[in-house]
Amino acid sequence: MSGSKGRSKKKASTPSDASPDNLPLRSSGRQVRKKASEAIEDEEDFLEKKYRKCEKAGCTAACPVCFASAAERCAKNGYTSRWYHLSCGEHFCNECFDHYYRSHKDGYEIYCSWKRIWTSNGKSEPSPKAYMADQQLPYWVQCTKPECGKWRQLTKEIQLTMQMAKTYRCGMKLNNALKAEGSDHCSMPEDLRVLEVSTQPWYAMLILPPLLKDSPAAPLLAAYYPDCVGMSPSCTNTNRLHGENKQEQSRGASSNSGINPYFQPFYQPNECGKALCVRPDVMELDELYEFPEYSRDPTMYLGMRNLILALWHINCKEVLTPQTCAHHIMVRGLVRIRCVQEVERILYFITRKGLVNTGVLSVSPGQCLLPKEYHSKSVIVVGAGPAGLAAARQLHNFGLQVMILEARDRIGGRVWDDKSFKGVTVGKGAQIVNGCINNPIAIMCEQIDIKMRKLREKCDLIQEGGRFTDPSIDKRMEFHFNAILDVVAEWRKDKSQQQDVPLGGILCPGGLCTYNLVIICSWLKWVFILIGNG
Repeated sequence: MSGSKGRSKKKASTPSDASPDNLPLRSSGRQVRKKASEAIEDEEDFLEKKYRKCEKAGCTAACPVCFASAAERCAKNGYTSRWYHLSCGEHFCNECFDHYYRSHKDGYEIYCSWKRIWTSNGKSEPSPKAYMADQQLPYWVQCTKPECGKWRQLTKEIQLTMQMAKTYRCGMKLNNALKAEGSDHCSMPEDLRVLEVSTQPWYAMLILPPLLKDSPAAPLLAAYYPDCVGMSPSCTNTNRLHGENKQEQSRGASSNSGINPYFQPFYQPNECGKALCVRPDVMELDELYEFPEYSRDPTMYLGMRNLILALWHINCKEVLTPQTCAHHIMVRGLVRIRCVQEVERILYFITRKGLVNTGVLSVSPGQCLLPKEYHSKSVIVVGAGPAGLAAARQLHNFGLQVMILEARDRIGGRVWDDKSFKGVTVGKGAQIVNGCINNPIAIMCEQIDIKMRKLREKCDLIQEGGRFTDPSIDKRMEFHFNAILDVVAEWRKDKSQQQDVPLGGILCPGGLCTYNLVIICSWLKWVFILIGNG
C-alpha cells in the first residue's frame, strides 16, 4: 500500500485533542473527501485480491470461474494471477495451467501423452488451451422433453455419448440411466450463459474452433489432417493414414464402414472432376456466399458439413433431420450448443443444394425438408420423364405445390418398361447407368434395395427374336465406331471451321467410296437396332 494510505490511519485521541467541551475537532471538507477516497481505494484493493477479471478484451464474464479444478490450489471462483480465456463463460486459472504445463507438476505427464497423440495426427499447435478445450471442458446436453429443451452442464468426468444425447432428461442419473427422484428438475432455470451462446459477439470471442469427436466422417477422411476437416486429432477413429497409397487406403476404409462403394461424397487429395463431390477441407463459393461468417475460419462449418454428408451416405433410406445430426455432434464446452443451433441451417442449405435428402424418400405430409417460408411457392414441371419426375418429387418433399405437364399418354420418357409378360418386366428404354459414382440412380437403387450389376468386357447383345449378336460383328462395329469418333475429334481441332459439314465429307473428303459407305450404313443399322432394343 502506498505511503499516503499509511498516513491515512487515524491517530489515537488524547485528552489534549479534545475541546474544553469534550467535542471532536472539526475537519475541513477537503479532509473528509480525502478520507472517503482512501477508504474506497482500500476496498478496491481488497476486491482486487479476492477477484480478478479476465484480461481478454471484450470478455463479458464479470467474475470468471475455473472449470478445470485440476490443481489442489485451484482458484475456482476466487483470485488468481491470470485467467485463461476460452470463451465468454469458460476460463481456467493460472494454478490449473501450471498443473499441466509445468514439468514438476502431477498433470504434466497427462498433458505430454495427449500432446504426442495430437502431434502425430493433427496439424495445429498442441497448446495448453487446446488441451483444456479437448479434454477438460465439460459437455453440455439438451433435455429431450418437448416441453423443456433446456441445456444442462454435465460434470467433467462424464463422457457424452450418442445414446445419452438421444435420451437425456433433466435430473437423469447418468450412471444407471434412471431419472433422479425428487422434484421436477425441468423446472430449474437454465444457465444464463446459454442465452449468450447464440449471439455473434460470443462466437467472435471464441478462442479455438470446435473439433468434433467420433465423427461419422472420420473413416472417409483418413487421408486428411483431422483438424483441417473439423475433427479432433485426439480420437482413435481420426488416426491419419500415412504412406503413398493414402487414397486407396481411405477408399478401403470407407468400404469397410458399410457405405455403398458408389458413394464418394468427398474428394481425396489431388482428386477432381467428380459429380456431387466436395472438398472436405475447403468451403465452396456458394457456401461462402451463404455463410460469410465462416470465411475467416471455416473449421466449424467444415466439421458439421462433413458430418451431415457422411450420415446421409451411411443411411440414405431415411430423411436426415437436424435432430439426428445433433445427436452425433460430440464436442466439449458451450460451443456444442452453438453447433447444434447451426447444424439446422447447414442441413437446409445442403438439402437445397441436392447433396442430401434426395431420391425416392417417402416424406409424410407434415414432414417437409425445408422451412415453412418455402411452402407457399408453386412450380410447374414440363415433362414427366425421369428428370421431371425426380424434380417434381424433390420439390414436393420440400413442401412446394407442384404440377407436372406431359404431352404423351404415359410417363417415364425414354424409360419405358413392358410388363405384358407375367411376373417379368422387360425394359424397352434406358437400362444402363453410365458413371455410377455419386449417380442419383445409384442412390435410388440403394434406397429401394435394387442391385446394380456391373457390366464387364463380355456383354451379349440380343436382337429381335432373342438371337444373340455374333461377337466378331460387335467388335468390328466397335472398331469402326471408335475410328469415326477419332476422325471427328481431329476435325474439331481445326478452329477455322465455321459451320457444320456432313459426316461423310469428313470420313472421305474426296467422296464416299463403296467400302466407307457400307461401313457407315452397317454402323447406323446396328445403332438403330441397339436403340430399338434399349
